[in-house]
Amino acid sequence: MLDRSPSNPLYSRLVRLAALVLPVLALLLLSSMFLLARRVNPEDAIPLATVDVSERANDQQLTMPRFTGVSQGRTAFDLSARAARPDSANPRLMSAETLRLVLEDTDGGRATVVSRRGNVDTGTRTIELLGDVRIDTSTGYALRTEALSGTLGTLAVEAPGEVRGEGPLGTLRAGGMSLTEDPETGAGRLVFTNGVDLLYTPPS
Repeated sequence: MLDRSPSNPLYSRLVRLAALVLPVLALLLLSSMFLLARRVNPEDAIPLATVDVSERANDQQLTMPRFTGVSQGRTAFDLSARAARPDSANPRLMSAETLRLVLEDTDGGRATVVSRRGNVDTGTRTIELLGDVRIDTSTGYALRTEALSGTLGTLAVEAPGEVRGEGPLGTLRAGGMSLTEDPETGAGRLVFTNGVDLLYTPPS
């Protein structure tokens, strides 16, 4: 057993050696912790937050917008969408998703039009409905086309492409279609253009 008395020269040398070595070891251990630790750059997380904030600022999405009014021929219109994004240069121009247009003329006639997407100009009251456009009327028409565009100010919209569907007389196909209003009475007029094929179905 080591004699720990101060008079023991071996014990005194060990104490002095420990007093020199232990601080050096502690310093080496502390420096190695800093060297081995991963250096953290505080700017690493900033770009992600900046991109997210800027995208949200630019994405001025309107949820469930609605635009209502009356045409010059007194046809009431109600246009709504699931979501719309105003144009950054002209907020009156909007691209919209899942649109629904309801028209009701002075005689009580009603037409409902839905589409997957579209464009709306609230300043000029012009619309462009695109993608699986469906038209249902109170007179018994259930029609489908790919595009329908025109103005609601005077109610003049048309389908420039093929129109298919069912009508009061049977199954029909037409090269185009227009939906307008009588300027004097305000009654709605549905006209098929560019050739019409009708498969007549007699009443049962």
